Formats: sequence, C-alpha cells, structure tokens
Amino acid sequence: MKARTTGSIIVIALAALGALALICLRSVAVEAAYPVEHAKRSLLTRVGSRLSGLFRASAASAENVRLRREVASLALLRGDLERLETENARLRRALGYVARSPEMWLAAGVLSRGGGAAGEGETIRVDKGSLAGVSEGAVVTVPEGLVGRVTEVTPHTAVVTLLADPSIKVACEIEVDGPSRASGILSGGGEDLLVLRHLRHAGEVPPRSRVLTSGRGGVFPPGLVVGTLLEVRKDAKGLSREGEVLPPVDYSTLEDVFIRREK
Repeated sequence: MKARTTGSIIVIALAALGALALICLRSVAVEAAYPVEHAKRSLLTRVGSRLSGLFRASAASAENVRLRREVASLALLRGDLERLETENARLRRALGYVARSPEMWLAAGVLSRGGGAAGEGETIRVDKGSLAGVSEGAVVTVPEGLVGRVTEVTPHTAVVTLLADPSIKVACEIEVDGPSRASGILSGGGEDLLVLRHLRHAGEVPPRSRVLTSGRGGVFPPGLVVGTLLEVRKDAKGLSREGEVLPPVDYSTLEDVFIRREK
C-alpha cells in the first residue's frame, strides 16, 4: 500500500514537472518569436501608412482635377453668355436701325473681306445683290456710321469698297461751335485711319469733334457719321490743313451692314 502511494506521488510530481517545462518552453518560444512579429508589425504599419498617404494624395489630386475642370467649364459658360449678350445687343441695335426706315435700308451679312476691285483689305463682299434691289454706287452703313459704297453687284452678292480705300472721297463737315462748320474731303489714309484733306475753317478745330457727311456732290446723304477727328496738322506741302479721323467702326469686325436702296 505504501509503495503504491509513493508511486502515485512520483507520477504526480513528474506530471507537474512536465507541465512546468512546457510552460517554460512556450514562454521561450513566444519570446523568441517576438522580434520577428514586432518587425513584421512595424513593416506593415509603415507600408500601410505610405499606401494610405498615396491613396489620399491620389484622391486629392483627382479632386483637384475635377475642380479645375468645373472651373474651366464655368469660365467657358460665362464666355458664352457674354458673347450671347454682345450678339443680342448688336442685333437689337441693328433691328432698331432698320425699324427707323425699313423701306430705305437693306440688311446684308458680310461673306468675306478683301479681294474686290479696290484691292485686298479695303473691300467686303455681302450676301445681297441685284435681285434684292442693290445697285452700284449704293451707300453702305452700320448704326455707328458710314462704311462705304457698293462698287460691284452680282445677282446674289455685292462688293462694298470701304472708306479706308483712297479711291472713296466723301465731302464732310466737322461739328464745331459757332455759326459755321469746318469742311473738307475725307478719304482713306491707311493704318486704320482716315484723312480729312483741304480742311477749311477760319478758327481752330478741336480734337474729338464728330465728322459728318455734308451731302455735297449728291453721292452720300448728309448727316452720316464718318468718324471722330483726332488731330489737325499741316499737309505735306504746308499749304493747307488736314486732319486724322478715327472711323466709327472697326471694318475688320463687320458682320452685318445696311445698304441704302433707291426708291
């Protein structure tokens, strides 16, 4: 009986020692694995942080691109609205001009510039011709003032020689204070300016005065604006005065003109 008890105690003791050994071995294994697991966690943390930063930067970049596109789209839309408003204003002026004398003025669109009889750059071709009642010599204007004269006509088109062409001569008057007006002959002067030659007036002619057709000679009706006087000087020979005149409109931007029809 005593031997059996002693054997049991020995078995229990050996089991306890085995369990303790297992616990020690596990602790040693865990500690041995710690550096590897720590390094793995640190590596994953750094890589994950980098990847997260890259994804955030990519998302921010995509958002910036989207915002830039929206800003560009809004800018284009604003430009379209401004162009439409400008076009509407131009059409309103044109319609008002025609409404004042619908039986006298014929609206015509500009087809091309240059290439007419008077020389490139000094003519325009419009989309109305003899079938619409246009005839050679007809006066051509815009609401801002005189443009030129019709010099060629086909059934569906007409060539308009602009005031910038030296071959066009216009008898003019200048609005000045006093009972009399200064007068002269206007013609093309090149470089976007017109020249008022043989200027006749006893006194000084102030700059920024309006220059109008006088009606003399019967070619152009009186009272049409032909430009604004910029300055007065002696001519090349020093015998008379002449003035530089700014046209009432930029001929290179013309889109519509009005042709005077004879009754």
